[in-house]
Amino acid sequence: MGNGFVSCSFLLVLLITLAPGDVAGGDGNVLRLPSMTAKEDAGESETSDSGMNMGMGMGMGMGMGMGMGMGMEVEGKDPDYKAYFFIKDIQVGKTIPVNFPHLKESDPARNLPRKTRTFPPFTLKALPSLLRYFSISPGSPQALAMEKTLTDCVRERPGEHRACITSVDSLIDFVGGVFGPDVRFEILRTSVATKTSPVLQNYTILEVKEKTSTKSLPCHNLPYPYAVFYCHILIDTTNKMFKVTLRGENGAVVEAVLICHMDTSKWNRNFFAFRQLGVERGTTEACHFVPAYDMAVVLVPK
Repeated sequence: MGNGFVSCSFLLVLLITLAPGDVAGGDGNVLRLPSMTAKEDAGESETSDSGMNMGMGMGMGMGMGMGMGMGMEVEGKDPDYKAYFFIKDIQVGKTIPVNFPHLKESDPARNLPRKTRTFPPFTLKALPSLLRYFSISPGSPQALAMEKTLTDCVRERPGEHRACITSVDSLIDFVGGVFGPDVRFEILRTSVATKTSPVLQNYTILEVKEKTSTKSLPCHNLPYPYAVFYCHILIDTTNKMFKVTLRGENGAVVEAVLICHMDTSKWNRNFFAFRQLGVERGTTEACHFVPAYDMAVVLVPK
């Protein structure tokens, strides 16, 4: 099993595992998105704090032939499947059904390079040249996935701090812009399962550790030829973060990250999490495990 939790800070950024290979230099961000201050219109937005409905609830990986992967919302695949929980559900000794897909720890979609790429350009306008650069056929599933990622990265989402991250430098800059300069933070990741079958199974909770900071943000892996993460947090909201150790029926042990969104009042009222939990939006928290291909950033107290 790989190391599920990686710590770093502005002074110790090299502790992050960097992706292998040559990366073009450049200190600027790629597609840094400005923070929006407008409030969502009564929750009618198609998106929510769940991150464009991606990466939630141990979604399934989308293999695109180039290390691409994304979290996909899974509903109705199994009558016992449950993606969302209350905090009270996550207690030592309890057994819960969870879907932890097996992934390769070395998957390039999981690892950020140190520097931001300067070529090829990461823009929707450059999509035709990007497809040629990566030898991808227009109209193919890979091309459509890239187009969706580039479109999602520039789509306005009022009420969020958000950015599409393609390097360690851009992540540091974004975190500093959201939480202030000179903050220290951790990158938390769910470890990959050491056994692949079955994917959906009952897991017994062995240990639960809450992180002390409520300032955190999830980052969802988007489909692209190299690592791209959509990092976001609703303005003026807090999350709770937990590290949870679970053992599956097949003996697989997973060190998982659990995030609890404490304010769901701005989410889409029709979001399926509310149907699963049997609650109305804004009335309680909604918790879910962070998939292995995603990551979460949490501040470390000084």
